[in-house]
Amino acid sequence: MHDDSQDGESSLGRQAYQALRRALRDRAIIPRRFYSETEFAELLGVSRTPVREALKALERDGVVIAARRRGYRIREFTDAEIDEIVALREQLEVLVVRTLATNHTPDDLAPLADTLRRQDEDTAGKHIFALDEEFHLSAAELAGLHRTRTMLEGLRSVTAAATAGVVIPYEATAQRVAEHHQIFAAIAEGDPDKAAELMRAHIRASDQRFRQAIREAASAGPVIKPLNRDRPSSALG
Repeated sequence: MHDDSQDGESSLGRQAYQALRRALRDRAIIPRRFYSETEFAELLGVSRTPVREALKALERDGVVIAARRRGYRIREFTDAEIDEIVALREQLEVLVVRTLATNHTPDDLAPLADTLRRQDEDTAGKHIFALDEEFHLSAAELAGLHRTRTMLEGLRSVTAAATAGVVIPYEATAQRVAEHHQIFAAIAEGDPDKAAELMRAHIRASDQRFRQAIREAASAGPVIKPLNRDRPSSALG
């Protein structure tokens, strides 16, 4: 007999996973600090069961590590690991824009255009990372590459972990948005080669910007702060 309660727990676990990814992406979870299941459960407003499921998924993604009696913390990554992540992202992102540029209608691109509009309007940079992720993952979804989207989601989790606590200058963010516009234009023009070239350059430039920010953050010394508890308890919404 099928147990509906298991479906409910799995759904909550998936929602907790996404909520923790957002917290990681938005720099609410930082390196060199251990967090307990209880802390995360209180932050998300759920029981420890879905949080435990979500943390195990992030552990499988290679994003967090568990220490007995101490909780979970963000993994630290070697240069070689980051090189591999960037190379994988480049291959997948190029596949996405090639596919989308080759086969789309103007209506298909409307959600991507809306994301760009909101990026332009986010002059204070309040939603920088959320909108950046939305642009890339939406492109994969619109291209019909659902497995690729899932893979990119996992890779972006690792990228967020590797750059957690790092502040990206506004100028770098503005440049990233400008590159999104160029990629979108090439897709809309139906030019897969140009879209691929621009995406490849975009991934490499973003990598260099992040690495520079990481070096600057490392030279400034470690920063330890508590989990951001100002976030609403409805974080799963």
